[in-house]
Amino acid sequence: MMKKEWVIVSFVLLFITACQNNPAVGPSVDDLHPVPDTAHFTTLQWADTLINFETIQMGDSIQVKFLCYNTGKKPLFLSSVRASCGCTIPSYTESAILPGDTGYVSASFNSNRSHPGDVYKTVYVTSNTPGGDNYVLTFTGKIVQPIQ
Repeated sequence: MMKKEWVIVSFVLLFITACQNNPAVGPSVDDLHPVPDTAHFTTLQWADTLINFETIQMGDSIQVKFLCYNTGKKPLFLSSVRASCGCTIPSYTESAILPGDTGYVSASFNSNRSHPGDVYKTVYVTSNTPGGDNYVLTFTGKIVQPIQ
């Protein structure tokens, strides 16, 4: 019995040693986060990053629109726009926004998918600007119950 246990312990130690000396095959961390193409970066300016839609009744839907201006010398691309929750559906300028031109990010908000009270929703935007994955657009307001 002792010999069997010794073989198992030896096998486990051999396996652990082999795993430590041979890194796993697969993509490295650098492969998962490619280097950005800085030669095509541009700059942008938001007209507003915070919009207050005031008060709506439960059951209403609203749409807010954030305008952005390409203030750089290269075409601006909004490559990813996502909402913080399922009650908000974003849309945006999907084509190139040329230098000097205006683009948009809009958010349709359905109060039926939320609850009465204060609303604080965000939309996250990624673009080809330095630090372009850091744009946070916010809209706020209040949902009230309809008067019966």
